[in-house]
Amino acid sequence: MRDRAPGAAVMEHVVRLHAQTPPRSAISRVLGRHPLSDDAQPWFTGALGEREVGALLSRLPQGWSAFHAVPVGSGDADVDHLVVGPAGVFVINTKHHRGAALTVYERSVLVNGVKQPYLRNSDLEASRIRGLLLRAGIEAPVEPVIVVVGAKELKMRQRPRRAAVLRSEGLVRWLSRRPGRLDAETVARAASLFDDPATWRPVAATDDTLERFGAIEREVRSAHWVRLGWVLAAALGMVAVALPFLPH
Repeated sequence: MRDRAPGAAVMEHVVRLHAQTPPRSAISRVLGRHPLSDDAQPWFTGALGEREVGALLSRLPQGWSAFHAVPVGSGDADVDHLVVGPAGVFVINTKHHRGAALTVYERSVLVNGVKQPYLRNSDLEASRIRGLLLRAGIEAPVEPVIVVVGAKELKMRQRPRRAAVLRSEGLVRWLSRRPGRLDAETVARAASLFDDPATWRPVAATDDTLERFGAIEREVRSAHWVRLGWVLAAALGMVAVALPFLPH
């Protein structure tokens, strides 16, 4: 499971949805129309957030292990990131909200004023991992963590009782500075359990997912630059029209 890419499950979903979307017309490409369907765009954004957090977790010091897109339960659910180290086990849920304002209370998280079930869902994921460890005879504290990527604002009105809510850029420092609670043997046992594919729901191997998602990402980036080009051209056109009327 160590080799499973951050955001793997979400990227697979994006690839499936994109394959069902008719290709853009020539005029749509010229105008820079977004290549993803409305259904696929939130998943794409989520995948980018998970990849960003996964890259940050790769910087954890020796003695820590991180697992990504861990398939839990019997449905399509997965844990974005599962981390184990001297400070315990951390179940990390990534939320990508570029430019949004988040407000955190003891029992709720609001995104641009709209209540989201993030705390409840994170607590449920942590409960699943606690149960897994108990069945394996491993005693280790499990903490849910919500990691926010790209938010314009993160206001902590009240600290949640069960979960930590952090900006992505502070995650590695926060984990590294947590007090030690597990000995090396327990950390190794938990990491071995998490690393074993037999611990989790089977997932189909899709070796080309990263390549296909990368192609989609390049297509999205290209469309973005095309749109910016049109905006710049329009702005220059307006300046050209206004120049003869400006005082000399």
